[in-house]
Amino acid sequence: MAFEFPDHYGQRFTPTLHHKAEGPTLPENNRSSPFVVVVTGAGKGLGVYISLAYARAGATGICISSRTQSDLDELEKRLKEVNPKVEILSEVCDTAKPEAVKALAEKVREKWNGRLDVAIANAGVISKYLYDTDPATGEKTNRRLPKGIVEDDDFARVIDINLLGSYYVAKYFTPLLIAPENPSTVRSYIVLTSLACQLTESSFVPTAYNIAKLANNRMIEHMATDHKDDGLLAFAVHPGAVLTPQTQNHSTQKGDAWDTRLTEDIGLCGGWLTWLTRERREWLSGRYLAVTWDVDELEAMKDDIVREDKLKFRMAV
Repeated sequence: MAFEFPDHYGQRFTPTLHHKAEGPTLPENNRSSPFVVVVTGAGKGLGVYISLAYARAGATGICISSRTQSDLDELEKRLKEVNPKVEILSEVCDTAKPEAVKALAEKVREKWNGRLDVAIANAGVISKYLYDTDPATGEKTNRRLPKGIVEDDDFARVIDINLLGSYYVAKYFTPLLIAPENPSTVRSYIVLTSLACQLTESSFVPTAYNIAKLANNRMIEHMATDHKDDGLLAFAVHPGAVLTPQTQNHSTQKGDAWDTRLTEDIGLCGGWLTWLTRERREWLSGRYLAVTWDVDELEAMKDDIVREDKLKFRMAV
């Protein structure tokens, strides 16, 4: 059973919704070569399957980064199984540390002689879980996420990784994307956002996460405007409701488990991104997008989206 939200959340922006990659969003239908992509937070969850999708789509170069070397080693093996010809740069990198991201960008520039088609800021975390305590016995009972500002002692870490980390990826990879010597025509920066960016209470997702994702959307709007003349495209993409190591055994403050509501296939996001970046889609730059949307219906809405400047964040007055 999926979550249902108000219409202005855009959950059902296209009449048809998808829960797995199929047809035009299958990576094999979006083959691009030569093609170089960077995926941060690639060691677990969505990052693994985004990387695999680009390997299936024929990418010639994939940079994978994570904080855990063993995760990268395992992913590199899987990428080679999918695409034996792909050239891989595997680097341990904490995206919350600007000097680490700067060094990673320089290695990418050197590895592929200045070519970079897509940089994907995927690394992210959620606030640490809390436990309710039985007042009679002192035993820990319900495992849940923190409520509001007061309970969230993990606020700064989440902002550091989810917002500042995405900013550092943008800051140090945008110069590569827009460099005159970059032969790519796609030149796209993607940050994974969330429908949770529209929440104004924390019963489903903690405050820090929601705030970071909302800020990421505005950063994308800035990048698309400020660097339009440089040829940069920038997108904020909601990956759907996906069961990952981070969301497994997830529960809300009310104790509701998410495993029956996280209904999107973990490979959907990667497949959708290969469609998005197969060609220059300037009309979607600077906008919030969701991988559950039907891409054929989305393209049919192109004129309306551009004319009314939809899929951006505004205050209702």
